[in-house]
Amino acid sequence: MNALSDSSVKQQKRYAQATLLLMALAVPLVMYGALFALRSTSNDPRQWLPRSFAATDTYDWFEQQFGSDEIAVVSWPDCTLDDPRVEQLSAALVASPFYDRVLTGKSALEQLMAPPLELSRSAAKRRLTGIVIGPENETTCLVLSTSAAGRSERVQAIEEIEKLAASETGLDPSELHLAGPTVDAAAIDIESRRLLFQLAGLSALVSFFIASIRLRSISLAIMVLVVAMYSTGVALAIMYFSGGTMNLLMTMLPPLIYVLSISSAVHLANYYRDATDEAQLESGVQSSDSASVLPVGIIKTTVTHGWLPCTLAAVTTAIGLASLVMSKIDPIRTFGLYSALGVLLSVGVLFLFLPAALYLFPPKRPKSDPAKNKGDTTLSDAVIAFISRHHLALMLVCLALMAFCGWGLPYIKSTVKLQDRFLPGSDAIGDYRWLEQNIGPMVPLEVVIHFDQQDPRDAAQRMGVIAAIQGKIQSSAEPVATMSALNLSPSLPRGRTVGNVVRRKLLSSQRVRDRLIDAKFLAETDTEQLWRISVRANAIGELDYGRFAETLREDIQPLLDQNNVQGTYTGLIPLIYKAQRQLLQDLFRSFLAAFAVIAVVLVFVLRSLTAAMLAMIPNLFPAITVFGALEWIDIPIQIGSVMTASAALGIAVDDTVHFLTWFRRGIDRGLPRQAALQDAFRRCAGAMVHTTLICSLGLLVFAISSFVPILHFAWLMVFLLLAALVGDLVLLPAILAGPLGRGFESKRSAASNPRAKQTS
Repeated sequence: MNALSDSSVKQQKRYAQATLLLMALAVPLVMYGALFALRSTSNDPRQWLPRSFAATDTYDWFEQQFGSDEIAVVSWPDCTLDDPRVEQLSAALVASPFYDRVLTGKSALEQLMAPPLELSRSAAKRRLTGIVIGPENETTCLVLSTSAAGRSERVQAIEEIEKLAASETGLDPSELHLAGPTVDAAAIDIESRRLLFQLAGLSALVSFFIASIRLRSISLAIMVLVVAMYSTGVALAIMYFSGGTMNLLMTMLPPLIYVLSISSAVHLANYYRDATDEAQLESGVQSSDSASVLPVGIIKTTVTHGWLPCTLAAVTTAIGLASLVMSKIDPIRTFGLYSALGVLLSVGVLFLFLPAALYLFPPKRPKSDPAKNKGDTTLSDAVIAFISRHHLALMLVCLALMAFCGWGLPYIKSTVKLQDRFLPGSDAIGDYRWLEQNIGPMVPLEVVIHFDQQDPRDAAQRMGVIAAIQGKIQSSAEPVATMSALNLSPSLPRGRTVGNVVRRKLLSSQRVRDRLIDAKFLAETDTEQLWRISVRANAIGELDYGRFAETLREDIQPLLDQNNVQGTYTGLIPLIYKAQRQLLQDLFRSFLAAFAVIAVVLVFVLRSLTAAMLAMIPNLFPAITVFGALEWIDIPIQIGSVMTASAALGIAVDDTVHFLTWFRRGIDRGLPRQAALQDAFRRCAGAMVHTTLICSLGLLVFAISSFVPILHFAWLMVFLLLAALVGDLVLLPAILAGPLGRGFESKRSAASNPRAKQTS
């Protein structure tokens, strides 16, 4: 390596110092944006609903007519109609800014027994059973309508329930059973904060610890850590300054950017070590101190060797993540956008910081252990020799595994049901199970019956139509509870007696109509009168919401046609069904888009369509085998699962690009294909194993989350990374070692390399 002039050395030093100084000056701005981004956690239940869907638009219309149906349900053992604590807690919560109204079994019972209805206690109980009174007619609950303040601060709203229950009634928070959208969102907010401030920190420590061990250099590990932390901070700052906010899925952004940045930095550090070793061999230096070799040349060699594969790896990973922007579910879209930006920005941070830091503070190489180095080389050569000898068998085994697992892909299932979002033993599932056993079903489906304002039927006749439809719903094979204006009105007149005439006039009175409008079971527009039937189905169980909604629609439609009215179906059940189908569409659409774009990129990189298509086989291997296996073991995909397929495709391409880069360089240097394959394996296998360990163990920390989508995300990423390692270190070398490997040799290289021809 030629010596450089003193002026050149000084210039390089000033450039490195200026780079680190500018990055240091930007730290306050990066920290400011990152910290405020971490504080912006919000998990509004509405954000999980698919946008631009007719079902979502219908739900928006429903809320405009009848108001928000976001509620919290509260009960406890011995919470009966005669329990004085019910009214004590109700009065305290009404005065709270977090809730607009509170309905209890006792207050609803008193309304039905008071004029003008004057129902008997038993008749009133029957009308409220399954809604606010349990099947044994004694257990009750509080149904809280969440205010705007409660919807903006759901965690505080739930904490207010627990605080007032303790102070006003002496109930311990552990005795309370809570359910409803507000409770679900608060639980997700709490888990998001735990992920950010506990699990994410632990994940970072685990990743750094593994990196330190594998790199065998504390100073080099610290440099890698700085790259990862700075890249993560930049990604969060960009999100904050562009108006983005955190949600449960976005809490995976910091650890994902962190481990991917560490992965890229480890690869570049590996190139630095190779350049150092080559420089020592050329100069005859045997010292363990790399400073005795001119650092400028080493850094230039490192950047020359590393910029293309690291940049291509980041671009392909970003493409895989950016494909998630095609999703119609907002949290998935924002995750795809900001994670893709974060990965691309991390490359800039990597090539700005690491070369400058390595130049100014060259790490000392650990004392060479010839026996160990020889053992590592021997093991690497033995592995690649085995793969080369049995390339056909190994390739067929991998392809057979892909085919077997891929057979299940068309049948893969998805879920966004409540019981699949939390672990079976969690408090959330326990509360829902208790409430559904002691009160009634908790998941709403809303049916709205449209009467034209010019319809000649009076209120009693219209209510008769509602009664027929409600009766049909209650006769469903599934256990449901229903409530409508019928539950809050006098008995329907059945004849022409004086009493029936009075009831008919009462039902048509302004007083009754105002009560029904206030109770959100009647609404009026300029052209229509809207009557609401609220249906409740079980949250816990094997109910197929899609089939239930379709069956309900088919049962009701003949009655609607017979009475010349129209019906609208909305609520969480139709939206859950639509969201489940959207998850599958997002999964396949984003994956296919990422596959197509990455394949095009590889065509330009490898300058061969055949080579690009063959290179995509090991990159498809992890997604096909892991997702196909999910169907064989009957595990449905979650919201968190959708993000992993495209992300894993991009990550798998990382190692493929590094491996093929060294393979092609070997071919271009005139090495036979077998020797080029051996050289690429020696240079890349260690770094690939290191990065897989770092990323997998860093993400595996999130497998202890109690929120199942994040738990699934962590485990799926781990298995996808391990499968990607098999694809890149077994399937790809097996392809390269066989006749198909000729497709990776450029015509120019093959023509100038007779030895390569002979070994082919």
